[in-house]
Amino acid sequence: MDYKKLFFTILIIIFGVIFRIFLNETIAIPNFEAVTALSLLSGVFVGGVYSILIPLSIMFFSDLYFGNTFIYLFTWSAFVLIGISGNIFKRDSKHYLLKITGSGVLSVLFFYLWTNLGWWLISGMYPMSFSGLIQCYIAALAFLKNQLISVILFVPGFNVIFSFLIDKVFSSSQKVKKHGTFILPEINH
Repeated sequence: MDYKKLFFTILIIIFGVIFRIFLNETIAIPNFEAVTALSLLSGVFVGGVYSILIPLSIMFFSDLYFGNTFIYLFTWSAFVLIGISGNIFKRDSKHYLLKITGSGVLSVLFFYLWTNLGWWLISGMYPMSFSGLIQCYIAALAFLKNQLISVILFVPGFNVIFSFLIDKVFSSSQKVKKHGTFILPEINH
């Protein structure tokens, strides 16, 4: 078992849960959130099954605090798909930070379209017609703006923090090996 990768995953989950609660309770700006950025970067930095486990765990544990409705089927699945999409990025590629931040913006647009489709389907607030769907999307534009701002801030910020942790803390003074998308110190058993 890769204990350093597991430890890094647990750190991201704990941080994600605490930060989601903090942003909702303290900042209280609707949809100004870090889960999109953490989901996307979990695919980049940890990859594999962890890119599914991290967003699901953040949402599950923070939803124990907040509660949820059937919209979770749409929100949770959106974050999982965003996490999986992060697997395609390589940190050492040309213009990586621009690409990953742009992908964060696309992730927010996907989240907006998918979760508002879900809200239109299950909330009963809008007519079950094309115009009802458009009304739902229009009503959610303020939430979209806040989520776009958060992803533009958090994707580059968390990227710098995760890069430091992996490149400096987890690989300090040890032989390093590449393991999936995560660069780890070699563990002697």
